[in-house]
Amino acid sequence: MLLRAAVSTVLFGTVVVAAVGGDGTATAAHGREASALAVPPACVSSSVDPGIPATDFGDIAQYSAIPLAQGVDCTGFRAYLSTGLPQYDSQSFEFFGELVGSDGSTNSVAMMSQGNPLSWLDPSLPIPITVEEAGFIFNRLGENAGPIIGGVDGLALPDLPPTTATADISIDYEPWSIDVLGTTGSEVEWISMTAITGAPGAVGTSYLLTAALTTGYAGSGVTEPTTFEALVTDPTGIVQWGYGPNDFFPLWMFDGTPVGGIPTDDQRGPITNDYGGDIGAYLAATNDPMTGQGSQYYSMPVLHVDEWSITRGGLSVGGTSGTLWFDNLTETYNETANYIVRNGYQWTEFSMMMPETGQGLLVAKTSQADVGDLYYAMLAGEGSTQNVNGTLVPTANWSQSAIEVEAVPGSEWTSPQSCYVYTLADHVTLAAGEGRPAVDVVFSAVDHPFQEIDVLGRAVYEGLFSYTGTIDGQAVSGRAWGEIQGTPPTGGCGGDSAPALAATGQEVAPMAPAAALLVLAGAVLLAVLRRRARLADKHRV
Repeated sequence: MLLRAAVSTVLFGTVVVAAVGGDGTATAAHGREASALAVPPACVSSSVDPGIPATDFGDIAQYSAIPLAQGVDCTGFRAYLSTGLPQYDSQSFEFFGELVGSDGSTNSVAMMSQGNPLSWLDPSLPIPITVEEAGFIFNRLGENAGPIIGGVDGLALPDLPPTTATADISIDYEPWSIDVLGTTGSEVEWISMTAITGAPGAVGTSYLLTAALTTGYAGSGVTEPTTFEALVTDPTGIVQWGYGPNDFFPLWMFDGTPVGGIPTDDQRGPITNDYGGDIGAYLAATNDPMTGQGSQYYSMPVLHVDEWSITRGGLSVGGTSGTLWFDNLTETYNETANYIVRNGYQWTEFSMMMPETGQGLLVAKTSQADVGDLYYAMLAGEGSTQNVNGTLVPTANWSQSAIEVEAVPGSEWTSPQSCYVYTLADHVTLAAGEGRPAVDVVFSAVDHPFQEIDVLGRAVYEGLFSYTGTIDGQAVSGRAWGEIQGTPPTGGCGGDSAPALAATGQEVAPMAPAAALLVLAGAVLLAVLRRRARLADKHRV
C-alpha cells in the first residue's frame, strides 16, 4: 500500500482508518479453512520479548544478502513487527479490504498506524520526535454522500497524557498490539490492533481491530461519535514480497542519468538486457544495495473477517463475512528518494484478494519522469514455501517485460473536488512463464466516483475495486484494494465528471487537508524545541 509510504512520509506522516460501504452483491467468502490450505504451519517463536535493540533491524531500506535481526529466525521477525523503528523515515501497519454486511451491503475498511520521525525535516532537533496520526475515513458509497473523516493525530509522546496536539502510541510484543490514544479535549479517542490469539504474522492468528473517535464530512464541521470493531483470522501467514533475507522491495530503478542533479548508476540496462527484466536475479548476482530505492514490504493477503460492526450516530452496520489484506512497510528516504517522491511520483497498485484459493496477487506500475516506469506482480499464499523467519515466499514473480497495466479506454474521470484526472478501470495482463500462470483481469472501481480522498493536501483515488478475468485459464472474480494516482490539474476542471456527479445529487465542496492541525502543531513544537535547545546551550556555557 504505497499511498502513505510515499506521500505521507514527505508530508509529516499519517495513520488512516478508512471504511467504505454501499449496497451491492456480496462477493467475498471465507474461502477454505486454514487447515485446508497448502501453507506451512505457524512458525514457532518465543512468547517472551527477546529485547532486540531497534538498531539491530537496520536503519535504511536496501538490499543485502546478510540477514538483520528480522531475517534470522521467527522470534527476530516477531520482534521486528513489535518494535518501534524511529531510525526509519516511515513505519506503517495497515488493514484494508472488503466487509460484507448482514443486510447484503458491500463495505470496505482500511485501518492504519504510521509513524514518521521529524529528523528528516530538521536534523538539528535536540531530541527525536515522531509524528503519529490516527484517522477514520468512512464512506457509504450507496448513499453518494462522499467520505466521512475523523482523526487522532499528533506528536508521538508515549507514556504521557495525550493532548489535542499529541498522541500516545504503544507497540507491544506479547500480546502483539498497536494502540494509538488521543483526545479531542473532552473525549478520549483511539485506534487499536491486537493479536488475541497466536503471534503476529503466523498462520491461524486472530486479530481484533477497534477504533473510537468522531467523524465528519470533509469541510462540513459537523461531527458524530463513531466506533468500529472487527475480528479477523489469518489462514495463510505473512508474505515477504521483497528480496534477500531482509525483504528489500524496489520501487524504481536508475538508468545512469542524474536525478535532481544527483549522479546515478545504470540499473535499468543490466536488469533489462542481462537479467531478462528480473530485478531479483539482478540483486542476487550484483549485490547492488539500491539504497533508498524501495521499502521492506510484508503482507497478509486473505484475512477472513469473522465479525465486524461500525456505528456512527444513529447508524449501525455489521456482518459476519469479508476479506481484509494487511500491509507492513518500513522506508527511509535519502536525498534522491526525496527528490523522486516530491516530483511527480505516481503509481497504480492493486491488492487482489482471492479467499477461495487462499492467495493474494500484488500488481502495480510506478512512474516518475526521471526514473521511468517500474512494474511488479507477485502471487503468494497457498503453495508458498517458508523463509527461515517464517515469512512466505511468493509462488510466482513476473519479470518487467511480462507485466502490462493499461487504462481501459473511456474510464477517465475528472474529480470536481480536486480536478485530478483518474483512470478508474485498468486491464492487467501477466504473461505465462516458468512457474508463472497467465493472468488476464480487469479492475474496476466499485461505486465510482465516491472513493477519492485527500491525503495531506494531495488527492488520491483509493478504495474497493472489483476484478473479473482469468488466471491460468480459469475464471476469477472478486474484490481488490486499489490505489490510483491521478494526473494533477493544470487548469480548471473539465471532462464529464460534473454532469455525472450532479446526477447523483452530491453537493460538490472542496476537500479540506487532513493534517492542517498537525502541521501547525509540528511547527509550534519545532519552534519550542529550537528555543529550548538555544536556552540549554546558554546554560551549558
